[in-house]
Amino acid sequence: MKKIIISLLLCLLVFACTEKKTEPSPLIERFKTEKTFSNVIQELDFAITEKNFRITGRNTVGKGLRERGFENYPEIEVIHFCSLDIAREVLDIDPGFIAQMPCRVTIHEQDNAVIISLILLPTNHKDPRVNEFSRKMNKTLREIVDYVLEENAVAL
Repeated sequence: MKKIIISLLLCLLVFACTEKKTEPSPLIERFKTEKTFSNVIQELDFAITEKNFRITGRNTVGKGLRERGFENYPEIEVIHFCSLDIAREVLDIDPGFIAQMPCRVTIHEQDNAVIISLILLPTNHKDPRVNEFSRKMNKTLREIVDYVLEENAVAL
């Protein structure tokens, strides 16, 4: 069962990363940088921990696909991170909103550049306290990504 779930998640990620002409989600902000993939990963790791988050998981999708025989597949990584203090804060307001956690950022190679995709929290909850929490978290998430981006980075 675990292998089926992992395979399904990999398929969804591959599907999500293929280039299509669709409207971008308002909850995903993308940035293009000329930095190397490994430098972006290192800088994100640093920025995440500097904001008192703990990295709770990684999905090295590109590496996994290459190991399965998909040669020359680009690097793709998903970083999951969380803070128990922040989780407690939202749990005290609406325990169901924890489904939005942990926070995630994705990094992938495309056209000789590195793309960082930041997944934001929705701000359209019926409880205004949850929306305020999301706005505060989205500001912090953007600060994490801003640490990595250089002056000539491009928002996509």
